[in-house]
Amino acid sequence: MLPAILFIAVVLPLAWFASEFWHHRWLRLLLGSSAIALSFLIAYTVGSLEHLNANAWYGGASKNLIDATVTELEKGNTEQVIRELKALQNEFQPTYENRARYDKLIEGYLEHLGHEWRHKV
Repeated sequence: MLPAILFIAVVLPLAWFASEFWHHRWLRLLLGSSAIALSFLIAYTVGSLEHLNANAWYGGASKNLIDATVTELEKGNTEQVIRELKALQNEFQPTYENRARYDKLIEGYLEHLGHEWRHKV
């Protein structure tokens, strides 16, 4: 299915360009509208997939953070957990531009607590 969509995404604008030299106005309008609509559809799909990827990425790292924190608190390592959470708090600077090294910061937090990094995404 994906190869067919990619093929159409390449051929449709070329057909639109070629139709500009034909006398059939309806064909130019149809091909042009279809090419533009397909480009919007592809952009929307790629954006949706990136959003799902970000959700899974943050979700996996956050699960590791929560699991390790709960485990250590249940062991009674409250002071160490608080110390490491404060260090994480100082280092984490969220931004809209990138993921702010969230996974690396969580990995460091887990290592300081003596847990293994479990990347499930």
